[in-house]
Amino acid sequence: MSHRRTFSLVACLVTVLAFANNLGQGAGDTWPANVQVSENTGNPQSETSLAADPNDPLHLVAIWWEVIQYDPQDPGMRQKRLNWAWTRDGGLTWQSRRFENGIYSSDPAIVADRDGNFYIETILVPHFPYQDGVSIGILKSTDGGETFVKTADVGLDRSMDKPFMGIDPVTGALYVVWVDSGEKSFRLRHSSRIYLAVSYDHGASFTPPRQISATDSPGFFPMPTVGPDGEVYVIWHETENGRKLFLDRSLDGGRTWLQHEMVIAVANQGPAQQGFGFYQPSLAVDRSSGPRRGRLYAVWIRGTPDTVDIQLAWSDDRGDRWSDPVRVDDDAPASGAYHSRPWVLVDDRGRVHVTFNDYRLGADVPLKAEYMATSTDGGMTLGPNIRVSDGAYPNMIFGGDYDQPAVGGNRLHAIWSDARSGHNDVFTQSVDLDDFDEDGILNDGDLDGQYADHRCTGGATAHCDDNCPGTPNADQSDADGDLVGDACDNCPEAPNTNQFDTDRDGIGDACDAA
Repeated sequence: MSHRRTFSLVACLVTVLAFANNLGQGAGDTWPANVQVSENTGNPQSETSLAADPNDPLHLVAIWWEVIQYDPQDPGMRQKRLNWAWTRDGGLTWQSRRFENGIYSSDPAIVADRDGNFYIETILVPHFPYQDGVSIGILKSTDGGETFVKTADVGLDRSMDKPFMGIDPVTGALYVVWVDSGEKSFRLRHSSRIYLAVSYDHGASFTPPRQISATDSPGFFPMPTVGPDGEVYVIWHETENGRKLFLDRSLDGGRTWLQHEMVIAVANQGPAQQGFGFYQPSLAVDRSSGPRRGRLYAVWIRGTPDTVDIQLAWSDDRGDRWSDPVRVDDDAPASGAYHSRPWVLVDDRGRVHVTFNDYRLGADVPLKAEYMATSTDGGMTLGPNIRVSDGAYPNMIFGGDYDQPAVGGNRLHAIWSDARSGHNDVFTQSVDLDDFDEDGILNDGDLDGQYADHRCTGGATAHCDDNCPGTPNADQSDADGDLVGDACDNCPEAPNTNQFDTDRDGIGDACDAA
């Protein structure tokens, strides 16, 4: 059923959420409201993945899971089912369905090939939580995502977890990776190995599963991507002390792999609290015709005892060497805010975009919002963080581990789940990549190729960059001259270009009496 809805909030959350909606990007008008993708069933829904039709940027298909039953005293005892939805108007309206297969289904991902076919992978556990008969199901749609048919089962009938899928957009080859933990054992992370299977015939069959990780690089949360020359990359997170980020590479379509993986970085895991999921790294490659074609970008979570930040690094030699990482989230480092579920994308002009969950809002109760950050200089720097969710909301159980957006037609389609209605539902926001807030002032208004380096001030509205790129402000008013427009300035009467808000109360440190 097509739907685009607004909701009354749960009574006990009204005060908190009303406060949250006024934080982050100022009190100015916001862009068009988020669009709900999922049906409002009252059940928790999360772990979202979105793919765009290469032939039609208005045509997208989304996938996620729904917890249809669980024991509140033991949330681990639960039943999940897959849901999917499609749109042909760029995400303004969606139609959604649930897979009624009677089997526990989780960890979904979706990709599209150049013929407009869509493919889903999902782990299937017939006797959850027991691992007997477990497999990774492959489903294919040839009608634009309206129906899906199962074409293959991938796996070893062993303990498998965290599958993910990538596609070669030229050949259509499908690459499925997952974690294998041995005979019927469940999440024995010291023995977690990364496995791969490949389909060269559009999902009809897959190669026999094979281990690609070395014995000294056990891991979790693998994720594949394909470069412009058909090179295949897989990133994953180490499961032992040190929390290294590993990268493996194949230059022959997945047939052979490195004997020893490359280390991208060491990301010591921060303390997991209140259901925060922050293990999943993400990898993207520049397939544009620009000067950085072939550059790899990795994002991950780096934890310290005080905070959890998102970092980004890049490589120009197929992963042999990596740049020093840069911090993606731009809130006050001392605020103690968590940031999680990052995903990196590169658009067809070589611009780099990272979406992520962010908990910078709410001094007493951590509030989750969806944010994005953009780099127009190949990952050297990033512009101001932009909140794409309508507000920020309390964290709920069953938050999932990742949210995979899509890009196409000069628009980024962010997707995530939040609890604005009292439980996690799935939402999207379509973002114009030249003018995030669509107020007529371009992100790169001086057209020098660099975003947010010459922001409008002093009454200027032309030949300068939007000083509030996430909040419409066509007049570009900036009373304190700090290059942050009044519409989004958290301290509009005192210069504070960095917008730091250490106590997370919505008032910038520069004018916070506390």
